[in-house]
Amino acid sequence: MNNQSLQLAKYLEILGIEKLTKIQTLCIEPIYNNNSVFALAPTGSGKTLAFILPLFLKINIEEREHQTLILVPTRELGNQIAHVANKVASAIYSTDNKNILVRTAFGGTPIGAQIEELSKKPHVIIGTPGRIIDLLERDAISLNHLKNLVLDEADIMVGMGFSDQVEEICNYLPIEIQVGLFSATKNEKVSIIEKMILKNAKYMTVQNDIESNQSDDHQLAAQISHYYMTSHKEEKYNTLKKLLKNTEKNDVNKGIIFCHTRETSHQLAESLKKEGFQAEALTGELGQVHRNSIMRNFKTGNLKFLVATNIASRGIDVSKLPIVIHYDIPYTNEEYIHRSGRTGRAGNSGVSVALCEEKNLGYYLNMMKELGISAKSYNYHSDNVSEKSHKISENEQTNRIRFIKMYVNKGKQDKMRPGDILGAFINELSFTKEDIGNIFIFDNFTHVEVNENKKEVLKKAKFKIKNLQVKISEAK
Repeated sequence: MNNQSLQLAKYLEILGIEKLTKIQTLCIEPIYNNNSVFALAPTGSGKTLAFILPLFLKINIEEREHQTLILVPTRELGNQIAHVANKVASAIYSTDNKNILVRTAFGGTPIGAQIEELSKKPHVIIGTPGRIIDLLERDAISLNHLKNLVLDEADIMVGMGFSDQVEEICNYLPIEIQVGLFSATKNEKVSIIEKMILKNAKYMTVQNDIESNQSDDHQLAAQISHYYMTSHKEEKYNTLKKLLKNTEKNDVNKGIIFCHTRETSHQLAESLKKEGFQAEALTGELGQVHRNSIMRNFKTGNLKFLVATNIASRGIDVSKLPIVIHYDIPYTNEEYIHRSGRTGRAGNSGVSVALCEEKNLGYYLNMMKELGISAKSYNYHSDNVSEKSHKISENEQTNRIRFIKMYVNKGKQDKMRPGDILGAFINELSFTKEDIGNIFIFDNFTHVEVNENKKEVLKKAKFKIKNLQVKISEAK
């Protein structure tokens, strides 16, 4: 980096960074020189600093407009990025006396306070897609002067169904804009985002060691045994307790339990502690000191079970982790690989167990088929599992319901509840309960898993939920 390296040294010293990681070395100079970047980088590689530092060094503090927008899939990840952003802003202020204003905008928090803060025209906004769209529609923010757009954890973003929201945000962007797309993995949906936001920009692909990491994860599958357990929704917690007691009986001394949200993680951890299990929640909003304390106890054996979200678990590396439990089924194949890859490391064997509700067993087994994994039904009375792996016959496949995910343009802000949606589908469209799988309600929209055979009925349907006209399409 030559001259640029000399300029970076003073900031890195304040930040306590002695050496840049590979992704930081590859990305900082191109981003500083106004190139758009598509970076594939494994978790824990330091990619947040790779885009925060060069973008912040370019901010014109005299121009009180929104100059940089960083889109994230979850509030937890957004808070992590905001923590790094504020540290970098502080380092720049102490060195150059440049006061860079950073604000966050996430769903699940009062929008009024956010609108007030954003009216001060911060240079940088870190937000989730749904909340950013809401703010744009209220004219609470303007992207007319935006110079940089970053999409972080793009693979999780598309896995959670935010492609439509990203596309809508693109309609508000200036023609000339620098883009940074960061992802741990690349798949077809990430490629669609790539084409969508990078088509009018010059860009370079900065690729870290992700390919070797991905192949490692797939090689680990041979060392990991994959099992599933089925239960009714109301019995899932009891099924988990029974599984944990069985693992303790077999001298399994630690494991990670994965949930979709931090709320579920904390509730589950508290319930397990009351039952006498040594469990703690590991979620994205925890401070570094608290997180380090939990991880130290986990690695030393003083803590047996981590209840974690996907985001918080990225970067966890425990060499001898016997078991991973999917309390909530992953949204994507990549998510399953990432979670399961926490076990079976360094030549050790591992176990990955998915707790399936009866209605989403087909969804899970189809995921295993796509990944080329032979999943087995867990057997409490065996040292591992039943010898017979679950291979779906043609007749079973024909009779089993295959679910697809549909997008509904109403969400939490419209006071949607699962019961409202379920009732409307049954009463208005003559669906049965078996035709409907999981219902995921986000701030501005909802994803509903439905019987694939009902897809065309839904696309043509015109009906209301809670007296609100809804639009339905297949989730991207």
